[in-house]
Amino acid sequence: MAARLFGTGGERVFEDDPMTVLDVAHDILSQTEADHEPKTIPAASASGDNLRDLMLSYAKQVGLHIAVRVDPGLIANAAVGERTVFIADRLFGVREAQRLAAHEVFGHLVSAFNGRTQLLGVLAIGTARSYGDQEGVSILLEELTGLLDGSRRRTLAGRLLATHAMHAGVSFGDAAKKLVLEHDFSPSDAVTLCERAFRGGGVARDAVYLSAWLRVRNAVANRHASFSELQLGKMALCALPEVRRLIGEGFVSQPIYLSNLARSFGRTGAGTRPDTSPPSLATSFTRLDAT
Repeated sequence: MAARLFGTGGERVFEDDPMTVLDVAHDILSQTEADHEPKTIPAASASGDNLRDLMLSYAKQVGLHIAVRVDPGLIANAAVGERTVFIADRLFGVREAQRLAAHEVFGHLVSAFNGRTQLLGVLAIGTARSYGDQEGVSILLEELTGLLDGSRRRTLAGRLLATHAMHAGVSFGDAAKKLVLEHDFSPSDAVTLCERAFRGGGVARDAVYLSAWLRVRNAVANRHASFSELQLGKMALCALPEVRRLIGEGFVSQPIYLSNLARSFGRTGAGTRPDTSPPSLATSFTRLDAT
C-alpha cells in the first residue's frame, strides 16, 4: 500500500484503504482502555529518579550533549529546541517518563543533531512535511520500545478529534464536553487536549500525530524507508527519493547519531516490551532504574 495521506481531517489512511484517520481515531477511543499509572516521577530533583536525569542519560547513550530545562508554563509534557529539552513542572508516571525520553531524545534530537552535520542546511531546518513525519518517527520509537500504551494511543486520537472540532467551528467548551461524554476522557484530560488544539486562536499541528505515526509505521514495516534514512536530519518520507540521489552524489552523508534502540529493531521487533524482552543494551535504556 502506498503510505500517502491526504488533507487534514478526513484523509484516507492509505491510498487504497477506504478507512480515514478519523475512523482510526474513533476505533482507538471505542476499543482502547486507558492505562492509568501513578504519577511519582518529578521533573527534576536533587536526588532520586527524575525526568531530567532520565533525558540526560538517554542523550549520553547516543552521544548527544543537551540541556534539559523545567518550564512551569509548558502545556505539553515536553518540547524540544535545537539542543534543549523543555519539560513541564509536574509529576510523571514511570512509563510516561520513559516514553517522553525516547520520543524527544531518540526521536527528535537525534534527527536534529544529524541534520546539523549535513552539508545541506535544509536537513537541519526540515524538508517539506518533515514536521509530521518526524513526529511519526518518534511515536514509532515509542511503539517499538513497548511504551505506546493505551493512554498514549487515546491521547493521539483525542488530539485529532479536538483539532478537527476546532476547524469545524466547535467551541472550546463543547469540544471538551464531547471528549468527556462521548469518549470517556476525564474533564482535566479533555481540557488539556483542547488547550493544545485551540491555543493561539487555533492550530492544526496536533492533527498530524496519529496520521504521521500510521504513515511512517507503514513505510518502515514495508521497507520503503529505514530509521537511519529518516534520521539523516529533519526528513519527510516524500523527500527520500531525492535524498537517496544526493547520498549517491556525496551531498548527504550517513547519520552520525542513531539510537541503539533503532539499531536493535531488527532483533527485538514490534511488540517487544521492556519487561519481557531478553536482556540487551536496548531494553536497559527503557528502565528508569538504569539511569
